Amino acid sequence: MRPNDPHARDRSGAPFPRTRPIPATRSQPLSGREQAEVAAWRGHVARSRGRHAISRPTRSGTAARGLSGALAVGLLILALGLIGVQYWATNSGQEGPGIGVVIGHLVSAAVALVLQALADRRRDLTGGLATIGVYAVVLWALWFWWWL
Repeated sequence: MRPNDPHARDRSGAPFPRTRPIPATRSQPLSGREQAEVAAWRGHVARSRGRHAISRPTRSGTAARGLSGALAVGLLILALGLIGVQYWATNSGQEGPGIGVVIGHLVSAAVALVLQALADRRRDLTGGLATIGVYAVVLWALWFWWWL
């Protein structure tokens, strides 16, 4: 039931309080102080770009973030694959890649994914550095563990 319905009741059975509609315009003009506050607020909003300011993505930035995202997810898939190989090798009585290698890949994948999430949410210097960080973490993991 709607609150404006005269027969509407809340869960306890009491009627909803009657509310007056808000007038569309002020009946009195703004005072000098109120006008100054409104002007200051409008000026602040016009000057501030803010955290959620809309900026147009560049093709190179979009491509760089896309490639870094693919590398981060690829590292995660590699780490999950190593978990499967380690499990299979342990059950077969073989040595496998080793727990240190598996943990190293998981930590590298987690760091790369966190950096990628930051890069996807920011289009400023922080986002660009996060994208470069994803490249660095993935290339370091491949170089260190696979001797690329």
